[in-house]
Amino acid sequence: MAKNKAEQEPQFIPSPINGQMINYKVYYMSFGEKLFAFLVTFVLGGLAGLVFYGGLFKQGGEATMATHVSNIVVFTLIGGIASKFFIPAIKNSFFEKRAKKLRKQFMDLLEVLSASLSAGNTVNDAFLNARGDLLNQYSEKEYIIRELAEISSGITNGKTLEEMVMSFGARSNNEDIENFGNVISNCYRLGGNFNDVISRTRKILGDKIGIEDEIQTKLASNVLQHNAMCLMPIILVSMLKLMNESFSKNLASGVGVVVTTVAIAIFVGSYFWGRKIIDIK
Repeated sequence: MAKNKAEQEPQFIPSPINGQMINYKVYYMSFGEKLFAFLVTFVLGGLAGLVFYGGLFKQGGEATMATHVSNIVVFTLIGGIASKFFIPAIKNSFFEKRAKKLRKQFMDLLEVLSASLSAGNTVNDAFLNARGDLLNQYSEKEYIIRELAEISSGITNGKTLEEMVMSFGARSNNEDIENFGNVISNCYRLGGNFNDVISRTRKILGDKIGIEDEIQTKLASNVLQHNAMCLMPIILVSMLKLMNESFSKNLASGVGVVVTTVAIAIFVGSYFWGRKIIDIK
């Protein structure tokens, strides 16, 4: 239920100055991304379906009209099922990629802010100058540049830095950015050393990213093995069908279709189970 609610959240949320800003808690695929995901999953799923269910209703080893029709049905049906199951996985990969990109850009922002504060600028000036500094690394379309433009507009239009950063943190879907907004708020209310806060935040976030990278490095071989094991049944069945006519004939029989269906169900279940095992946060 929580997942459905998250998916229904708007793509954009108004900032304190009513600018329509990205809601990083959800990901809406563009038309191009949807088309790419559909074509890839549909075609690969359809081809995999033909490997296991292709060649039905042959007579005397020769394909009949029923064989061609069944191949089209199998390709379309299995391709559609594959799209339904695997497009969400592709969407999730886009979502995670965006989250990592935003976190990396936020790290660069902390670097710029720390340098600016060390040079004697106020925290407001540091944020106002950060966009110009980061434009040397990023284009106008990048997430952090858009966020800094909105923060700068808010400050120049009478909103406090606290309000603007808290708004960014609430939309970011990133615990570190949200905590950073809370710390900025507390510093404003209770007083604090902004330079020390930003330096500490950068160090903690850098340590977390380092640990995550180390985990991913150690898991790289397991991920490769998982992907290889998922492809092996398709490759082996393809080879056996091409090299052994009796195997192909038995696979196309009634018993063969039932056994194949059970095996595919186990195969798909194992794939998603394996994904959960190697998905370490």
